[in-house]
Amino acid sequence: MRPRQLPIIASKAFLGVPLSGIRKQDNFSFPTFKTKMAPLKIVLDGSSSTTRQPERAALSFVVKATGKNRESVSKEVTETSNEINRLFKDLSPKTETGETIKGSPVTSFSSTSLQTWSQVPSDKSGKPLPTVYHATLSLNALFQDFTKLNEVVGGLFSYPNIEIQSLEWCLTEVTQKALSSESREEAMRDAVRKASDYARVIGREVVAVEIRESAGGVQFGMNTGRYSAYAQHHLMMQQIQAQQQQQAAVFPSASNMSSDSGAPMALDLSPQLIRYTNQVQVEFQAADS
Repeated sequence: MRPRQLPIIASKAFLGVPLSGIRKQDNFSFPTFKTKMAPLKIVLDGSSSTTRQPERAALSFVVKATGKNRESVSKEVTETSNEINRLFKDLSPKTETGETIKGSPVTSFSSTSLQTWSQVPSDKSGKPLPTVYHATLSLNALFQDFTKLNEVVGGLFSYPNIEIQSLEWCLTEVTQKALSSESREEAMRDAVRKASDYARVIGREVVAVEIRESAGGVQFGMNTGRYSAYAQHHLMMQQIQAQQQQQAAVFPSASNMSSDSGAPMALDLSPQLIRYTNQVQVEFQAADS
């Protein structure tokens, strides 16, 4: 069986010329072939964390009353609400066009309409008891003066028919947007830095080809766990309620909020840092692939 002959690859000018017949002066060279770089893909996460001091505090509370007469509970809630409204009008004075004057302690204040309802309880044997009437009215205020916030919350403790529902630290809309953009950009920079570190070691350059935002949002305080915002709020409300119970015994009437009785009891509600976080997953490929 004849042995298989391997093809001889040469330039077109020397096709058919035996290799032994090629002289030095003929300046012959074999063709060169460029080696293609192996494909490279890097997938990794980028993250960021940016903190700011709060600029606003959103206070929500409710005025409520319970009794055996609809008119009496409605009157109690209305009188207390009117007194509170007068206080907040002084804290958020308006211009002739209805806008809050710049620099006012309270930037906005609102309240719902009076709500009343009744229920017929029963004793252990199921026998109906006298009808019980309820009345409530919710109020919301946005503070930018935290010293005045402490004074107002301390004064609200003196009302037995007021219940503080929430106190949340927040930022202005302009700051929120700026901080969101900053956190996204920093997360992407973090991913690019990581990819560049890996690629530089092996002598390659990479480019981003796909970006996925995996997580991000607002967190409060220095805790970074999933439920840190709830935990901070829950702890704050526990502290407020405890002080409310203690001061209710000392100030049984609502006179603390009036100017005739001097300054109301002030608290020390320390603002919690607001943290913006962001995470992205980025896929990189070698630029020379």
